[in-house]
Amino acid sequence: MSQGAASTILTDDQRREGTERRRKPTPLLSRYLFIGKRRGGRRTEENRNVYVDRFAPRDWALAGGIFFLSMLDLVFTLVHLDAGGKEANPVMDWFLTWGGTDAFSVAKILFTVVGLLVLLVHIKFDRVKGLMRFALGVYALLFLFHLYVMYVRIA
Repeated sequence: MSQGAASTILTDDQRREGTERRRKPTPLLSRYLFIGKRRGGRRTEENRNVYVDRFAPRDWALAGGIFFLSMLDLVFTLVHLDAGGKEANPVMDWFLTWGGTDAFSVAKILFTVVGLLVLLVHIKFDRVKGLMRFALGVYALLFLFHLYVMYVRIA
């Protein structure tokens, strides 16, 4: 090797001089959210309690299932309200009393979307995926309850 080529080889200490790019953790809402490359930590032990930019298809399916069942709940609730039923949730009942079915529907959709986005952003955190599965189960049971109430009304 020539003298000039040897002088361009840097030692590990020389390469690590300067600012450390990983000094600050990645922010909760990075500018690359939903379009970035991070799907998890770089190592397997880093895949818990981290924010990611890209979500697994299973995570999207879980969020989509909750949204779909929530919208079915909205439709069935409006049908029951038209038939003389009452809203059991006091917060949603307030929206119904305050602004009618339009305010009720907008509030239901906004609460669902905002809640799902918060949960989806935290999907790699402990217990969040379990919480989303629990919510999906609750909405599935609520859907079955709506079907039962419709059956009783028809029969």
